Amino acid sequence: MPKPKARRATSLKDILAEMRGHGVILEDIRSQNRATMEALQATRAALEEKIDQVDRSSKARDAVLEAVVRQNSKDIRQNSEDIRKNSEDILKNSDDIRVLTTRVDALGPLDQRVSALERRPSR
Repeated sequence: MPKPKARRATSLKDILAEMRGHGVILEDIRSQNRATMEALQATRAALEEKIDQVDRSSKARDAVLEAVVRQNSKDIRQNSEDIRKNSEDILKNSDDIRVLTTRVDALGPLDQRVSALERRPSR
């Protein structure tokens, strides 16, 4: 019966050696996991910074666009007011043109009489 004890001792040594080998593998896996986590954290930080940068840029661009839209709206209101004023002026000018046309038409026969008088021989 001494042989089973020897076999058992060798078996335990083999098991311990194998367990130590597993420990090395586990430590290697842990090390790789730490490296992966560090890489992920660095990537996360870079992405968050990029998102913040895009957000700041978008807010600045939005502020500029908002100012431009406000100015355009103000200009459109002013242009609409100017168009109304121009329309009123055009109507007034049309009335003035009609009055002047009537006066010019009235001067037509006068011009003919003056021309006729100028052609007469002087005495």
